[in-house]
Amino acid sequence: RPDATMMALACVSLGCAVAALLLRPAVAMVHRPNPPAWPPNVHVFGPEDEASHIETIVAEAFRKNGGQKPINHGEFSLSRFAFLFKPGEYRVDVPVGYYTQVLGLGGHPRDVAFDAPKGVFCGDGSDADISGSLNTFWRSAENFHNRRGMLWATSQGAPLRRLMVGGNLTLAEWKKGAGYSSGGFLGNVKVDGTIMAGGQQQYCVRNADISRGVTGGIWSMLYLGCKGAPASHCGSTNDGPGIVSIDTTPVIAEKPFVSVDDEGRYHLHVPMAKRNQAGTDFGWGSVIGFEKVYVARDFDSAAAINQWLRDGFHLVLTPGIYNLEAPLEVMQDNQVVLGIGFATLVAPKGHPAIRVGNVNGVRISGILLQAGLHGADALLEWGNGSYQGSEMNPSFLHDIFARVGGSNDPAEVQAKATVMLRIASGHVVGDNIWLWRADHDVAGLVRHEANPCDTGLVVTGNDVTMYGLAVEHTLKDLVQWSGENGQTFFYQSELPYDVTPAYGDKGYVGYRVNDTVRCHQAYGVGVYHYFRDHAVTVHRGIAVPPWLENSLESPLSVFLEGYGKMLHILNNQGAATTRVSSGQAQWWCEKGPDVPYLPPTATTTVTSATASSSTTMTTSWTHTITMTNTYTISLTTTSTTSFTTTETLSTTSSTTTRSSTTTGSTTTTSTTASSTTTSETVTSTTSSSTTTVNIPMIGFLAHPLTGSAGIMSWIAMAVVVQCCFVAALAVYVCFVRCIRPADESRVSVPLSSLLRLLSRKSQVDRSRRSESLSNLSPARRSAARALSVQPRSLLSTWSPGPNDMTQRQSSLWQASPVGRSGSLRLSFMDSAMDSGLSQSPGGTALLSPWNNRRSIATESPLWRPHGDARMATWSTIP
Repeated sequence: RPDATMMALACVSLGCAVAALLLRPAVAMVHRPNPPAWPPNVHVFGPEDEASHIETIVAEAFRKNGGQKPINHGEFSLSRFAFLFKPGEYRVDVPVGYYTQVLGLGGHPRDVAFDAPKGVFCGDGSDADISGSLNTFWRSAENFHNRRGMLWATSQGAPLRRLMVGGNLTLAEWKKGAGYSSGGFLGNVKVDGTIMAGGQQQYCVRNADISRGVTGGIWSMLYLGCKGAPASHCGSTNDGPGIVSIDTTPVIAEKPFVSVDDEGRYHLHVPMAKRNQAGTDFGWGSVIGFEKVYVARDFDSAAAINQWLRDGFHLVLTPGIYNLEAPLEVMQDNQVVLGIGFATLVAPKGHPAIRVGNVNGVRISGILLQAGLHGADALLEWGNGSYQGSEMNPSFLHDIFARVGGSNDPAEVQAKATVMLRIASGHVVGDNIWLWRADHDVAGLVRHEANPCDTGLVVTGNDVTMYGLAVEHTLKDLVQWSGENGQTFFYQSELPYDVTPAYGDKGYVGYRVNDTVRCHQAYGVGVYHYFRDHAVTVHRGIAVPPWLENSLESPLSVFLEGYGKMLHILNNQGAATTRVSSGQAQWWCEKGPDVPYLPPTATTTVTSATASSSTTMTTSWTHTITMTNTYTISLTTTSTTSFTTTETLSTTSSTTTRSSTTTGSTTTTSTTASSTTTSETVTSTTSSSTTTVNIPMIGFLAHPLTGSAGIMSWIAMAVVVQCCFVAALAVYVCFVRCIRPADESRVSVPLSSLLRLLSRKSQVDRSRRSESLSNLSPARRSAARALSVQPRSLLSTWSPGPNDMTQRQSSLWQASPVGRSGSLRLSFMDSAMDSGLSQSPGGTALLSPWNNRRSIATESPLWRPHGDARMATWSTIP
């Protein structure tokens, strides 16, 4: 019977496992193909390919997305391209147009080498005038060696990464003068020659090795963790622009990249996070085979992609425009989402394109976020505000670009978003971020505040860091920062072109740190203005609490063109920038006296919600509380029997407001109490709100893989599995009870005594074994130890000893014939004086220590030598 019970349980458990496997949405152990199946717009070249073949494919892409006729040709193209070069040497020139990325597939930049007059390059988007590269956006080049120098005349959204440049790196094309450029960013780059900034208005250079210095630049150049960088000085001089130079990068992990081995297998590399880094880092990092990477294509649904993310796969987004029906959800630690070829995610209605949970070590890289035509609160959301993140395992955003408008004609339909990037978790690092509300689009200039977006970046998480941040043209504050210990290294911004004077009257700024913040640092923060349509006056470009003014290094403001003016750079500090000011750009370089921190006195609102059951309660409260030396409380409550509660509590230094609502049929009034307190008055108001909090089921429903997509499958699986376990438990209980005699009593024995009985080595000698229990005095009998064991317990088996059964003659004990049902109490005679256990009141005693001495004819089979008798079943005493 016990064996049958165990077999039944095993069968039920096996059935549960099979049901779980059948209902599971996806199997995490599935491996993806390696090499992956790349789409047609991802071109993989090898050194064995003819140069003419490579140049033909590259030229066809550039014909669609590049060139100067018309100006900035391909700026809002729907085509996306990625050119991947296997390790080897290439004697080809590769022009890079819009939405095009050139990637080397080596483990080190020198593994892929271009040895041609230009190699990989990008020139001006316009040769009509000096505007040059002002609109040369959205392209990149990574992980190779340009042996003969490099031309990269671009503006925002066009990074260089993980490169070796064998000569000079030229950042602006020279024609009738240096063409204007509004860059830009490069990181983890080794330049054997000189960086020639030319007409670049500003630039962020992070972790570069610069052999022969830097020339050119106009207003603001920031060098972070660079070897060979020029020294800092605030404000421009005859020798060049204002410069901020910082020796080391506080914390950085380089952008993930892809390599291919000699057997054609692809690998995803995730560089390690490092602190106080100076110079380049060309290390491999952790290496992940593409068996654990889902390679998505632009026709994949968000539900399909999210299923792979929930199963723990990393994600590579191939070039294309993804019109999402739901957000992509990254909810696991250390997950990587890497876009190549400017994969473009269009946010679904009312939701972000990407939502990151309360996780650590996540990398989101190489993605263009685009507002949809139905509006969204944010294009990317990171955390829900309750998670502090991990200092030891920070998360990173690399090359994240967002835009509201541009590809649409606002006269037909407008793109909308409230915020482009919202970061609510701690220890998140942004590395090259450009957030752009379009000032021009497919139809021309954007006017009348079309394609609305309030704010580019909102940071509420603590310990958030930004390297190379740019925000442009949003209709309210461009940046709002309320998290503690924030840091920004390089910031470039433009206030909106198409606003009315009301913009200045409302006090909007380009960079705001809230008055609740105690610690914040910022380096090279620049706010530019070009009020194209109206004469707008803004009081200041940067707003911070007074105690943080000295925490900003080399802030500046710039008058670009148009009407209007900016009166100050930082709070009330710094000169005005206007058409008639002494200089187009102004810096605030002085440091004033330190101002002590003052806690905010503004109203603080705290909202809390209680959990709810499936019923609903509506409650109406009326409070009147008056406090002097004594106080009186009047409370009226009306309620029903159902229950759901939500309270909102708003507190200031002198006023408390608490609200909830009720309807019902029962009224209870309670009154008065007195106490001594200081004078105070509390009033309350009445409002209505409802909060629903899910009550989790036990077991599998609490699994972290349960997500928004596929939830019904998880619920079905959980219900089936838990029902199986409940059924198994019921079967087991019923089976055991049905084989147990109804009149059987259960006796408990202390575990310590049982273990002592089972482990004790016998010291019983022959005289004790032959001693008759009948000769024991009552006191000694009561001290004898006995063990109660059920007669059909799993511990009880037939003795393997001889067939004869010798009965012990005793006035108290008599062995029953073998096979009779019942129970027998058999004393353990190791020491009759041992009082550790009293006699069992009615059970059985089973195990007894024995030795190697032969038993006599008058002994029970339990006393036979160790090898003959181990356990026996005894029957009831007559």
